[in-house]
Amino acid sequence: MSKGLITKLLILSISVLALVTVFSSYVPSLTMAQTYNITPYNTIYMFVTRSPPATGWSTYNPNIFQGGIWWYGVYQQFLAAVNITTGEFVPLLADNWTMTVLPNGTLEVLVHLRHSGWDNGIPVTCWDVWATNMLLGLVSAMVGNVTVFNNYTCAFMIPKGYYVPLTLPGAHEANSFIALEWGQGIALDWQDSYVWEPIIKTAAANYSWIWLYMFGNSTQKGEAAKVLSTLIHDYLTYKPPYTTGYSNGPYYLCDITPEYFLLCKNPYYYTVNEFKPDYIVEWQYSSMSQVYAALATGKISLWSTWIGSVSPTVIPTITSNPYIKALSFPAFGGDALYFNFLNPWLAMPQVRQAIYYAVNWTQLAQAAYGVGYTYPSPMPQDGLMPYYTNWQSMITSYFASLGPQWTMVNYTYNASLATSLLESVGFTKKNGVWYTPNGSEFTLTLYIGSNAPPAQLTLATEIANALTSFGIPTIVITYPSAEGLTIIKQGKYDLLFSYYSDIYRPGVPYYFPEAFYFLGYPFNYSHWNGIVTLPNGTSFSAPECGTMLSLNCILRVAWAINHDPWYIQIDWNSGIVFLNTQYINWPINDTSIWIGTLQHTTPAWTVLLTHISFKPPVTTTSTTTPVSTVTSTAVVTSTTTVVTSTTVVSGTTTTYTTTSTVPVTATVTSTIPVTTTAVSTVTVTKPVISTTLIIGIIIIVIIIVAAVAAIALRRR
Repeated sequence: MSKGLITKLLILSISVLALVTVFSSYVPSLTMAQTYNITPYNTIYMFVTRSPPATGWSTYNPNIFQGGIWWYGVYQQFLAAVNITTGEFVPLLADNWTMTVLPNGTLEVLVHLRHSGWDNGIPVTCWDVWATNMLLGLVSAMVGNVTVFNNYTCAFMIPKGYYVPLTLPGAHEANSFIALEWGQGIALDWQDSYVWEPIIKTAAANYSWIWLYMFGNSTQKGEAAKVLSTLIHDYLTYKPPYTTGYSNGPYYLCDITPEYFLLCKNPYYYTVNEFKPDYIVEWQYSSMSQVYAALATGKISLWSTWIGSVSPTVIPTITSNPYIKALSFPAFGGDALYFNFLNPWLAMPQVRQAIYYAVNWTQLAQAAYGVGYTYPSPMPQDGLMPYYTNWQSMITSYFASLGPQWTMVNYTYNASLATSLLESVGFTKKNGVWYTPNGSEFTLTLYIGSNAPPAQLTLATEIANALTSFGIPTIVITYPSAEGLTIIKQGKYDLLFSYYSDIYRPGVPYYFPEAFYFLGYPFNYSHWNGIVTLPNGTSFSAPECGTMLSLNCILRVAWAINHDPWYIQIDWNSGIVFLNTQYINWPINDTSIWIGTLQHTTPAWTVLLTHISFKPPVTTTSTTTPVSTVTSTAVVTSTTTVVTSTTVVSGTTTTYTTTSTVPVTATVTSTIPVTTTAVSTVTVTKPVISTTLIIGIIIIVIIIVAAVAAIALRRR
């Protein structure tokens, strides 16, 4: 064999080794050794409910529409986000932005990005913004066109009519929310585009249709929907090959076991060192009963949720753990009853107002949820949550200045006023029962979905009882939740149990869902055209005005919701957060953080994880008194137990040493003093040499052996 051939074989071997090394770096489940020093003193424990659980990388789909991690502020990051209680914006991946209205009426939001990175080390650039925004158009969330000037400078070009006029109070905050936060949790690594390449290429080729789907007229939108239907389906169901580079937030997914997801710090995030937890463990549970048990035993560090998702009977069990603290705080929106205008009597404003006055809604809500876990509905009812304090004050003052007919009304419990209102439109009460002007008994049906939380089902029943006691016989009908749209279209109900105003947009009020989503297609709860007549005789359409960003429309819709109510605000929902204080100091008094954790469009999680601190480790030593003979089993309660399990996945042996704070029952046999020290460390070690690398080395060895054999044969 010639020296030239040997040289070529050696070059080929080196090339194979290089290619294998590069390839192995893109397969996280096969990469080099990693050791996770997971302890309660550096880790936050959360949970997800999945059935069946993801058992490893092969069963995990990173597409957020198919079970992938969707956690803004932790896994994906926004360009910027708003503090809900102050209205101030927190710069995140974008460090600054400016707004200019161009001569053609387009709003240009010029954005400059920080130097931050995906978890694979690739920089986050404006091309990622461009790709994400384009695909958001397939789910009706695109923010205009994105023009890229360079990797770190780009602009959102928002068409006229889709942004808040800059002359309106709060316009800068509202437009910042539209462009930088709402939908703009950057989720696609464009430079790693081979992962999403089939979808991105097809979307780019159909960009003009996506634009019409978002910003065209009704005819154009309908045609675009037909053209894009296959692409939309493919996008929502796509399973990209897993690789690193899915996280541009402070944490990334570094391991999957049948028990939990493990998030590690993203070393390329621009302020990663400010985040206190080294790890986030998300236990995989199949049911909420498992979650409640884990909370009560201290296995979960934090759970923030709406009070309606927790049964009042469960809370005392969870908080019986001395380390668990429950915080309740006012959140967004609340329970609501929608009137059906197909009932001619409910189409009369005086009748709807009378029903509002006839019931002590706050008392019933607190009885259903528990005192301290819900709040009185904000008054006057104007469709706005109290976080819009400046707007509410301005609206109330404005209408008060126009005279008594315009003054905003507070619907506080007043049975006498309810009686007067019914009598004013010809209703009469006989033997404790109300009769309509045509002499028929005035009865109502209240519909509620079968999947409503227990507290809401209880509340619906108590509302029916209260109306019946007032003289309006009312029955509750529970319908299969899967048939909700059919129930709405049929319109056989008189009252429909739902919710109001759970969407927050800073700066300018947003009357979603009650003013146009629940008053339009396909969810016209009220079966009403929404035409409101003002005291001055002029009329307007509430659903049309609800979508228009003008001062005149904001004022009109607020007045209509108050004086011509098509729904009743029963209560003001509270949020509840359960905190395990055994290992962590929490910013308990910062209400803005806890309110924000209930909304996916806030910087709350980013702020929270930089404002906690871990308590110093405590070594617990216990001594067992010596006994001469042990003839029975003793039950010992311990706050620490060490469980070691070995799992073999694809030929890889991984040892997990996990710690729990669940009381355990142990069998103790002892004849001498025993001192035990609690162990609180989880060490997860993965193979030092990756499988792919081993294969490459084998290939190289084969090549070299073949070369040596050839030389030996030649010498013979």
